[in-house]
Amino acid sequence: MRLLILISILSLSMSYNFAQTTKIEILKPGMQKIISAKAIIENLGEGMVWAEGPVWNNRGNYLLFSDPRLNTIYRWDKEGGLRPFIKPSGYEGAEWYSDEPGTNGLLINKEGDLIACDHGNRRITKINLSTKEKTALVSKWEGKRFNSPNDLCEHPLGYYFFTDPPYGLPGRLNDTSNREIAQNGVYRVNKTDNSVEQVINNLARPNGIAVNADGSKLYVALSDDAKPYLMVYDLENANIKGEGRIFIDFEKAFPAEKIRADGIKVDRNGNVFAAAGDGVVVIGTDGIAIGRIRSGIRTANCAFGADGFLYMTASDRLLRVKLK
Repeated sequence: MRLLILISILSLSMSYNFAQTTKIEILKPGMQKIISAKAIIENLGEGMVWAEGPVWNNRGNYLLFSDPRLNTIYRWDKEGGLRPFIKPSGYEGAEWYSDEPGTNGLLINKEGDLIACDHGNRRITKINLSTKEKTALVSKWEGKRFNSPNDLCEHPLGYYFFTDPPYGLPGRLNDTSNREIAQNGVYRVNKTDNSVEQVINNLARPNGIAVNADGSKLYVALSDDAKPYLMVYDLENANIKGEGRIFIDFEKAFPAEKIRADGIKVDRNGNVFAAAGDGVVVIGTDGIAIGRIRSGIRTANCAFGADGFLYMTASDRLLRVKLK
C-alpha cells in the first residue's frame, strides 16, 4: 500500500512539475484568435528518445510520428493511446549504421499513403498504411545518394519538397566519407514520374519545410546557429520564383534566447507554427512572432489534428494543446 501511495505521489508530482513549465504566451493580439491563454498542454505519453515528424491521418483519426533514434514510427489515438506502429521504420541492417537510422519527417499524401523521410536508407519512402509495405520513391539526384532526407511537404499540385541535411549520416555534419552530394539541398519531386530537381543549394542547414494552403509560399527552417532564420520563397506552379528572403530571424526576435526552428507547419490563414526552443513559436503572415506555446522542453515539430488540437513532438514525449 505504501508503495502504491508513493508511486501516486511521484506521478502527481511529475504532472505538477510539467504543468508548471508549460504556458501560453500572447505576444500580439492575433494570438488570441488562435489559442486561449488558459489552454492546457497535455502529455499524451513518453518513453521516446527524440520524437519527430508528426502527421495526422484524417482517414483513421490518429496521429503518426517518428523517433529516428529508436528507428520506430509510433501511433497515437484516443482509444488505443500511444504504441509502436512500424519498427524498424528505416534502416533494417543488423549492424549499427548511425545514431538516427529511422524515419524523420512524415506526411499523408492525397492518396492516403504515408510518405517518409528515411534517414537510414537515405531516401524518400512510401509506406502502405494497411500492409506497412515500404517502397522507395527517390534515393538519388543526378546519380548520387542523398545525405539523409529530413522533412517534407506536399504542394497542392502534387509535388513533394524535402530537405536533405546530413543529420542521419554516421558522422553527421562532419561526415565526408559517406556523403555524395556536397550541398545540404532542398529538392522537389514530381509525383508523376519521380523525377528530382535540386531547387535550393545555398543553405547551410535546412531542416523543417512547409508550403502554405494555396501553394504560393515555401518556408524552410534553418537549424543554423550562425543564421537561425526561417526563409520564405515565392512559388508559381510549384516553381521557385526569385531569391528567398528571411521571414523571421529568431536571434533578433528573441535576443535573450538562443533558439532556432526545427519542424514547421502553416495553418489555413497563413500563420506559421515553428517548433523552436522549448515550444512552438507562432508567426503571423508579416513575419512577426505573435505568440508562443511553451512546452518547457525542447520541441522538434508539430502537426494539426482534425480534432482541433496541435500535436507537438517534444524530446521524449508527445504533447497536444487545443486550438480555437
